[in-house]
Amino acid sequence: MEEGPIIQTQEFACTICKTSMDIEDLYCSECGYPEKGTEREIALYHARRAMQKNQNMDADKKIRLARNILYVMAGIVLIFGFFSFFEDEDLGVLITNAILGIIYLLLGAWTSKKPLAALLLGLFLFLTTIIISGIFDPSTILRGIIFKIIIIVYLGVGVYSASSIKK
Repeated sequence: MEEGPIIQTQEFACTICKTSMDIEDLYCSECGYPEKGTEREIALYHARRAMQKNQNMDADKKIRLARNILYVMAGIVLIFGFFSFFEDEDLGVLITNAILGIIYLLLGAWTSKKPLAALLLGLFLFLTTIIISGIFDPSTILRGIIFKIIIIVYLGVGVYSASSIKK
């Protein structure tokens, strides 16, 4: 039984990410580096990469700010729950606010792993809380409206920044 010649492809590693590439490949399939590109293509690659790094750093700052908002919200909700409990002696308000505060703390911590999901859930939880409290007491919708708008804006900016990061 006669076999045909064995064709071996030579491989080498990408200069940037060290991913294995075939000798015929012009661009790295992992990072897009133009391994056999012109000087201009290589310069464009590095310029694009630097711009992406700057955008990601800016997005990370906005995500950190939104994370801090979640932590602040957790503290405010917990403190409000304690004050409400001592004022009205309503255990239901204390338990509800304790649960909300813990959820906000957990979402804040989760932003380091899954920022988009955590911030979306935090925004959804905040809006849901506003709507539910507005159903039970419509005067609460306008109470603290500036504070509510600021939180919604910061969480919205965090969500937008988290969605723009490409890893």
